Amino acid sequence: MFDARLVAARELSGNVRELTFEAGAQFEFEPGQWVNLYFPGHRNQRGEEVKHAYSIASAPSKNGRFDLAVARESGGLGGALLHAAREGEIFPTTGPFGAFLMAPMERPILMVATGSGVAPFRAMLQASAVQARKPMALLFGNRDESELLYREEFEALGRSNALFEFYPTLSRPSSRWKGLRGYVQSHLPDILNSLRGPDCDVYICGQPSMVKDVRRLLQEELGVDQKRVHIERFG
Repeated sequence: MFDARLVAARELSGNVRELTFEAGAQFEFEPGQWVNLYFPGHRNQRGEEVKHAYSIASAPSKNGRFDLAVARESGGLGGALLHAAREGEIFPTTGPFGAFLMAPMERPILMVATGSGVAPFRAMLQASAVQARKPMALLFGNRDESELLYREEFEALGRSNALFEFYPTLSRPSSRWKGLRGYVQSHLPDILNSLRGPDCDVYICGQPSMVKDVRRLLQEELGVDQKRVHIERFG
């Protein structure tokens, strides 16, 4: 266990707050991994100290800094506490954990996310997009424009990198929205075709129902090898 000190915070949406922590140069991780934050003095219904797992939302840095994108709603007590946290607060932390890592870039890559599930993909893109040798696409689903986390960053990457495409899709868009509409599942066939068919690596992170549906569609209807479908799992 180590201490992570909160050094910066900003609101990404009405429900999601980005927090930047400093853990020291000894803290090393790979894009796609996650950490557990602990909340001393707070216990769950089983009497256990409250902890919560969060995907790291930034590429590794030399000074041990890392970002987390924390949802207030659906984040339980940990989400509420982190939304109220102030700079300088210290949180006991364990990690990094997880094997949700980008495979060698031997084929096109499709990332599918909803909500704060986009966090590990931001880390992966920060670390690898510049060296990309194959097409990469991010299909990102939310209810409306206000929930498109890191939108400007992903749009800028799409303008500067010819191998990267950003596909935001909204289930409840305003009348001004000119982009894709509906759930991510409905856009999988077209985006796979744009990536030259099913011979690609697909990474999925977000709402459990979406993950389940996307995985089934990819394997049962769109011909993607199950070995090429990578799913984030905590715990």
